Amino acid sequence: MIEFTPATASDLPKIVAIYNETIPTHQATADLQPQTVAEKQAWFAAHNNHFPAWMIQVDHKIVGWLTLSAYSDRSAYDQTAEISLYLDVAARGHHVGSAALAFVDREAPKHDLTTVLARIFGHNQASRNLFTKFGYDHWGHLPAIAILPEGEADLEVYGKHFKSRA
Repeated sequence: MIEFTPATASDLPKIVAIYNETIPTHQATADLQPQTVAEKQAWFAAHNNHFPAWMIQVDHKIVGWLTLSAYSDRSAYDQTAEISLYLDVAARGHHVGSAALAFVDREAPKHDLTTVLARIFGHNQASRNLFTKFGYDHWGHLPAIAILPEGEADLEVYGKHFKSRA
């Protein structure tokens, strides 16, 4: 059973550990060095009822996390969030990502969010396919914007509009 529970400050070490697992793969983040809990505290503190963070559990074991973060600090973007979804290596390929995006479909309007954006490396075909499967459209292409150890990487922007509950 896949469950989503609100993330708390005590979850931050697990969030950072899962995030750091992805850094060496160069598939999901442009960070090149592991992050510390202290470095992520301000980022985590920016999440609230409007821009929430959740832990993902399978059979009561934490396997990932999901956030809807502020896209911009400019007020015209208050209803726009950027999604981050990170899964433990063992949870990948087991439909947890699909469950997470289905969860976001239900939750985004409850948090008065009308737009969710995803930034995905062009070479991360699995994530691109997942977001496309859940109705995210390809909204942008930023060629050779990231410099990774293996070379330049494109960034693709996917987006989806939701109706606010208001």
